[in-house]
Amino acid sequence: LHDVPPDRKPLDWNMRMKIAAGAAKGLEYLHDKANPPVIYRDFKSSNILLGEGYFPKLSDFGLAKLGPVGDKTHVSTRVMGTYG
Repeated sequence: LHDVPPDRKPLDWNMRMKIAAGAAKGLEYLHDKANPPVIYRDFKSSNILLGEGYFPKLSDFGLAKLGPVGDKTHVSTRVMGTYG
């Protein structure tokens, strides 16, 4: 939540935690429930868009890739995403 207008109060911690939990549920869906799974490789606050009622939505899938299916698992050592 960047650049909060002066006439608006910052979000309370309860709402911030709901946003974080919603973003985590989005990642869980992509990794565990989507078929094929999606590996989202650029998770950061600026890639979490807030909709009506501060409902979080993941954005910017430019670095995302399809995950392994079945028994074809692997380990990727190539670092991706935003540094820092």
